[in-house]
Amino acid sequence: MARSRRISSIDGLAGEFIAAADHTRRRRLLASPAARDEMTDSQYCRSLRNSFTRSDVREILREARKAEPRLNHEAIRYGSMRELCDRATSMSARLGADFRVARLSWPSGLALWGFYLSRGPGLQKRPLICVNAAHHRTAAAMALGHEVGHHVIATLFGTHTHPRPPSLYTGFESHLDDPLELAADISVSLAMYPRTAALKFFREIEPMTIQTAEQRLGSGVHAATGDFWRQTGLDRASLSNAQKVQYRAGSIHFTRLRQALLHQYGI
Repeated sequence: MARSRRISSIDGLAGEFIAAADHTRRRRLLASPAARDEMTDSQYCRSLRNSFTRSDVREILREARKAEPRLNHEAIRYGSMRELCDRATSMSARLGADFRVARLSWPSGLALWGFYLSRGPGLQKRPLICVNAAHHRTAAAMALGHEVGHHVIATLFGTHTHPRPPSLYTGFESHLDDPLELAADISVSLAMYPRTAALKFFREIEPMTIQTAEQRLGSGVHAATGDFWRQTGLDRASLSNAQKVQYRAGSIHFTRLRQALLHQYGI
């Protein structure tokens, strides 16, 4: 007889996500060999433009504010891991979802940042938001923002019954071709850089050659990412090489998306 899953077996459920996602990741790498660092800022603008209109993005922001009312007005900071978990538990309950923590510290487990199930494994079948607490609290906060983003926009996109892939540190480039992932990422980018911070780092680019413009855009991303690391306690000296790669990939992705939101739609 098949054993019914319980929320207490969250580590096993996360393990299933890792196995399935690893297969998907290998297929993506074969189909799209471009590295994350080769993604340009103009590609982010193009992806945003192809996925959403300005009114779409404003609607996503409106839904995301159900979780974070001050989103895009002030930076969201979660403090310690305990404070993050307490905040996430309260927020999830208010939004009609369950929140759980997995601590997957082995190498393949660390590839998983979090996941969202629109119909969780518990008896109540409530949506489930899970983050991997084996990561630095800042990475866990980014994962929480992304998974909460999936939950609050589910009605907007009609995705309550469609499972989403887990958040993997190697999969950010694929989000540019997936409007649902990109929509969830928008809430993270706005939490990292409210509009005042975006205006500080990503001023408008005057008419010039494309090559020079890309250099200026890249400089803004570098400055903003460095500031975010300092503000949130991401210390390179205390991170493993694998963590440095993971967190750099995530922070650059969300920073480039924030820049695109400002330049493309003035948000």
